[in-house]
Amino acid sequence: MSSYGSIDRSSSDNRELQSPRGKANDLLSRPWIRVAVAAGVILAITFFLIPSSSSSSPRNVKVAVSKDIHDEDEELFYDDQLVNHFSDDNSTWSNRYYKSVNYYEGPGHPIFLVVGGEGSLDSGMLYPFVTQHLAPRFGAAVVQIEHRFYGPYQPIVGREATIDELLELLTPHQAMADMVRLTKHFKEELNCAQYNRSSKNYCPVITVGGSYPGFLSAMFRLVYPDFVDISYASSAPLKLYDQTADQYGYYDIVTKAAERLSPGCSSAVRDSLEEASKKILKASSIADAVQRMNMCVATVPSYIDSLEVLKEDVMMAVGFTFADYDMDAYPPGPELGMYKACQIFQNDGLSPLKKLGKFFHMIEEDPEEQSEFPSMTNDDDLTHDCFDLSAFLPDGDNARITTSDWSGSGGGNDGKSWDFQLCTLVIDPIGFSPESMFPTRRWTYEALTEYCQSRYGPKVTPKPYALVEEFKFGYEDLKLSSRILFTNGMQDMWHAGSYLEDVSDSILALNFENGAHHSDLSHVGPSDYDTEDIRLGFIQITNILKDWLDDVKEEASKN
Repeated sequence: MSSYGSIDRSSSDNRELQSPRGKANDLLSRPWIRVAVAAGVILAITFFLIPSSSSSSPRNVKVAVSKDIHDEDEELFYDDQLVNHFSDDNSTWSNRYYKSVNYYEGPGHPIFLVVGGEGSLDSGMLYPFVTQHLAPRFGAAVVQIEHRFYGPYQPIVGREATIDELLELLTPHQAMADMVRLTKHFKEELNCAQYNRSSKNYCPVITVGGSYPGFLSAMFRLVYPDFVDISYASSAPLKLYDQTADQYGYYDIVTKAAERLSPGCSSAVRDSLEEASKKILKASSIADAVQRMNMCVATVPSYIDSLEVLKEDVMMAVGFTFADYDMDAYPPGPELGMYKACQIFQNDGLSPLKKLGKFFHMIEEDPEEQSEFPSMTNDDDLTHDCFDLSAFLPDGDNARITTSDWSGSGGGNDGKSWDFQLCTLVIDPIGFSPESMFPTRRWTYEALTEYCQSRYGPKVTPKPYALVEEFKFGYEDLKLSSRILFTNGMQDMWHAGSYLEDVSDSILALNFENGAHHSDLSHVGPSDYDTEDIRLGFIQITNILKDWLDDVKEEASKN
């Protein structure tokens, strides 16, 4: 690793970043909580309602008195963000963020740091459970910070970053340093003590994130333990990123989730894709195969120069689209995209290639897919009656549908940035097993390296073990930390790479049988539609955070 991968706290540049290693409301007023549950849940609710004298669990919720209260969906900019935290260059850029101080009760109360990840934050705060439930419960402030190189606001202004710049600047190290620096600024605004936990004005920091941001949330407790007090990490694939997870677990879980939602789906998809693959390879030409799937001949990516490549990329697109639908498969029901996709493949009245055509047109009309793939629209006369396969391409030269991330990189600039991250440090081995409903395809480091260097040049070589060796998040090292909460939806394929059992008495795991991808951190928040396991999960999460906030205060008093 180059020098940017470590932080020198003794630096004289006034950045005051912590050493990267160290030792480790009104919820019940909501209608969704009024449900008949087991006696243990009733006890939890009773405990949840009891006021506490701790500053971490205020008796009264009130709005902070401030001349600078912002709506939580108003975008803000931190203009003093460093371009490179690990060099002597003090160049800065404007880092977008959001904040909510509506329930902040003043110094001494927590700050929830919502970690940005591999997507643009264009719609304000992500998680109502944090802003509308946890924040008033604890009198907390909330700050949500966009990950560098995602969204329209970039560290390199006015031009595209070079490969050398991306290698140095587009890393988890830099992104975490951004968030620490901006949160320090936020603490100053709130008149909080920065590091002195024994101060009555100390505001404990709780990081929150789902998926890759969930991974980063956990890493904050390992890399910045003197600054971050508690981590809440949902659907966080640590085992995937430390290379110990089974590469086939991901799509095997997608298959099981589809079968659970629509019995018979997995065999219907498997049979249809097997037959469709044969028909693609037997087509008279690429144009013939594309037309038979109701795709646009004129917009087939130029690198697709054989029927084999076409077949491989069409099958990849089917796989990662089903994965997208699986992530959103909560609460379970017939309105879900995954259920509708299953119904297409279970329609015996359609030929295999017609099923593919209908499947791709369904996703073309899906707002979520349009958000992930910005060029996926029906507005262009050229593609109105046929599906534009190039919509799956991320930005940049030499782009392909099968990228470094076989779970799907997404389109546009965000897809390009994520594709690059998975070509460097954030490596996720994901393949297709014979047991999945998709054509078998083994993932290898050699194929990843070949792809990455064909896309970005010989300087870009995947380093699968660099992060775990530096951040020390393997199982034995993880046990040395504390106050990390992992939550997992058991219908979510990412749980194949997460911790499903407690690592210690202060590194805990909660699993939700009906949950999909960080369903506890949905963009809807607690509602009447939640399943019982998620409802109970909200209570368990809140009580765990309360206990840990009390622990932070108690430990500080002893020291």
